[in-house]
Amino acid sequence: MSGAISHSISHSISHSISGSVSGSVSGSVSGSVSGSMSGSMGGMTLIELTLVVVVLALGMSVAAPGFKKIMGRNQTTTQINELVTAINLARSEAAKVSGVISVQATDPSDSQNKFGKGWCVVAGNPGHCDGTLIRSFPAPVGVNRINSESASLPFNAFGETNDGATRTFLFCAPEKQRLITITPVGRAKIDGAVIGDC
Repeated sequence: MSGAISHSISHSISHSISGSVSGSVSGSVSGSVSGSMSGSMGGMTLIELTLVVVVLALGMSVAAPGFKKIMGRNQTTTQINELVTAINLARSEAAKVSGVISVQATDPSDSQNKFGKGWCVVAGNPGHCDGTLIRSFPAPVGVNRINSESASLPFNAFGETNDGATRTFLFCAPEKQRLITITPVGRAKIDGAVIGDC
């Protein structure tokens, strides 16, 4: 009878130890595999990260030239608007004071680029920017040439060109070329420049 009891106890202990070890190993392996899969799914490998960087670099290299052209056109448009602003300011000031106000080239020494170094709005028609200055405009950046028939554009008290003539400004920049026409009544009109004029 003692043999039977000993065998029963031995079998029970063996079963208990086997189940404990099996459960522990199974749980450990299962947890390890599960954690490993979860970690790999939540991050990026070095190869994947490198591919993303390469794709972004290629995209930027393709888009950069187009973006530069757009920026150049926008800058030129702003500078053309500055010249038109000066013309409109001279007209309004002439009507305000009932006298002559003119747009003058800052340095007209280059006969092919009279307004390329900037311009100003002054009282009267002094032929330079040293008179009664109303506003000055700096030389535009990135513009090849801004030329006109004369270095002075005066307006009378009615906002008309003082000599009753039509005047033009040729605005030449790498990304945009424009012809600004000032009618005898003083209105500014902007058109594309004729090919070859710049």
